[in-house]
Amino acid sequence: MNEERHHEYEPQDVEPLTHEADTMNDQSTYPSRSDWRPKSEERVRHKPRMNIKPLLLGGVGGFLGAALFFLAMMLWDSPTSRFVTNELIRTEQAVTFTESDITTAVTGAKTSVVSITNIQRAFTSDSQWEAGAGSGVIYKVDGDTAYIVTNFHVIEQADEISVAFSDGQVATATILGEDPLNDLAVAAVELPDNIEATPIVLGDSNTLQAGETVMAIGNPLGVFSNSVTRGIVSGVERTVPVDTNSDGLMDYNAEVIQTDAAINPGNSGGALINIRGELVGINSMKIAEASVEGVGFSIPVNVALPVIDMLERDGRVTRAQLGVTIQEVIAVPGNVREEYGISFDNEDGVFVEEITPGSPAEQAGLRIGDVIVKIGDREIKRYVDLRDALYRDSTVGDTVSIEYTRRGQLNKTEATLTEAT
Repeated sequence: MNEERHHEYEPQDVEPLTHEADTMNDQSTYPSRSDWRPKSEERVRHKPRMNIKPLLLGGVGGFLGAALFFLAMMLWDSPTSRFVTNELIRTEQAVTFTESDITTAVTGAKTSVVSITNIQRAFTSDSQWEAGAGSGVIYKVDGDTAYIVTNFHVIEQADEISVAFSDGQVATATILGEDPLNDLAVAAVELPDNIEATPIVLGDSNTLQAGETVMAIGNPLGVFSNSVTRGIVSGVERTVPVDTNSDGLMDYNAEVIQTDAAINPGNSGGALINIRGELVGINSMKIAEASVEGVGFSIPVNVALPVIDMLERDGRVTRAQLGVTIQEVIAVPGNVREEYGISFDNEDGVFVEEITPGSPAEQAGLRIGDVIVKIGDREIKRYVDLRDALYRDSTVGDTVSIEYTRRGQLNKTEATLTEAT
């Protein structure tokens, strides 16, 4: 029993205190466990545990870094990587191309742009004066003759046209044809000796995009010839109502290019060119209100070319006609509305006031008092819509469908268009 207890309570690696050692020699029993103290404090102290968190974090970080590096190496020659790289290269090249070639484009086109002076004479005397100034573009050279396109309002009512070339030489031009509706005119001039006058390179206005760089070249204020302003294409296929005869009614919806390149008085008739020096538009008008700065317009070259060809060849533009005199329904007086059964709530359409005898309208069965509401695929709400349906959508000889109301009843007919006289 004593041996078992000795084995159970015998502490290890401890020694009794000095005064207790003597007591132990005289006693036959062992003291309790609480009477013993450690031999050496350091020998029973627990060893500190190693902190492995930094090692774990370092290992995980190294693993992730290696994985990312491996992934980057795999994607280095991937299609996505090549696409991004190529796009960056193309963008850099495009910017470099735009900045570096503007001067070249302008230099190549400036010799094709001329200044035009509108000279008018008095009826009762030999006196003459400069009624206005603008710009023009040489689009064709045949032998010693240069053909110039400009705006109609630049040479309107001119008795003589003076053309000043880029080198300062001056010559008198002959007007070949005018088109007030499109604000275009064509003139021919004999080239002076020893002059460098080349036709401008024709571009494609259908490919223009918003944001594309363009330059306007012209004669602003009639003083600063061959001036250049730079901007961007603000919008394409814009439609601007135009009053060609100053009667307060919009006669035509002109299709134009909108740009923020400055187009000032005198720039009319000048060139709008792209970064390659190609003609993409004929500068035509500028909204002059102070609240709308940076809004200029140019006739797209693709719209102008057919008109230019007709003016050069025939001296006029051939257009289709229906043979009616009309008024917008919104302006029809109340007593006339009652007479022809037109609702007072109806504001759309054109009211037929007169019909030319033997005209397509008469042959189609139209009558005075009818309201035309549709021609072909175009809805007719205002006068400009009728003009667009006849001048833009149709040509001489076309057979068009017509929808009209007669005393509130919708009817349909067809008419074969003839040439306007």
